[in-house]
Amino acid sequence: MKQRKRRSLDWLDRGRTALEPLLALAYPRHCPLCGTVLEQSAWKAAVCRSCIPEAERLRHLPPRLPVTEHAFYAVNTCAAAFYYADSVRHAILLCKENGNPWYARELADLMAVLIFGAQPARAPGYRPVYENLSGISLYSAIVPVPPRVKKNRAENMPLLLAQRLGRILHIPVIQPLCLTRQVLPQKSLDQQKRFANVKDAYACRTGVDLSGMRLLLLDDVITTGATISACAKALLEGGAVSVDGVCVAATELMPKSHGAAGTPKESK
Repeated sequence: MKQRKRRSLDWLDRGRTALEPLLALAYPRHCPLCGTVLEQSAWKAAVCRSCIPEAERLRHLPPRLPVTEHAFYAVNTCAAAFYYADSVRHAILLCKENGNPWYARELADLMAVLIFGAQPARAPGYRPVYENLSGISLYSAIVPVPPRVKKNRAENMPLLLAQRLGRILHIPVIQPLCLTRQVLPQKSLDQQKRFANVKDAYACRTGVDLSGMRLLLLDDVITTGATISACAKALLEGGAVSVDGVCVAATELMPKSHGAAGTPKESK
């Protein structure tokens, strides 16, 4: 039964892969940093030519987040593709708050390339190629951090990112987490209050069994590490053996070598 389901999912994924270039002709892909239509010369097939310097400047190198800037617990390691600043911050806010959920596609593609070493798509509208030479899956599943509130599709940006990243890395996406109580918006709180706000606020749904699973926990932005750590704790209590974190961007003090802040162009 499982083999039959796996075979049907493989055929569905092949169908999606074949349709994506055709859909890109009807609905051209846009640069998430400025909104312009992507040309063939796009950086990593996801960022327009004029935004390449900004994307390179904001790139988080190395992707692994330093523990000196965050207060992680329960999660093994965390990685980010970018710093949460300037045009990258603008792109994430456009996706989450301005109803532009399609930007999650390009941002997830960049995560696959910059963090996991996938080959960039051959052109905008195609999918990055991840070659798992070992044949052993990186993770048992990808888990998106559940939204505090869900007003619309774009509010659940971690799920949109996870679904796209899962197709690229060939890892299933599961949603075992739920909120056990109401929490305040983290952006309005200092570090100490952030950890108190989400302490024991996440749990696995009734009947969920994560025994023996190695999980990749995905959020759009990591600041103090409070939310992703609280979610990781819930996953470990649900039976997972390890949890790694990943995000589009991390809020950190940018190195001076990264230069002055850029000004995002008006989104189209």
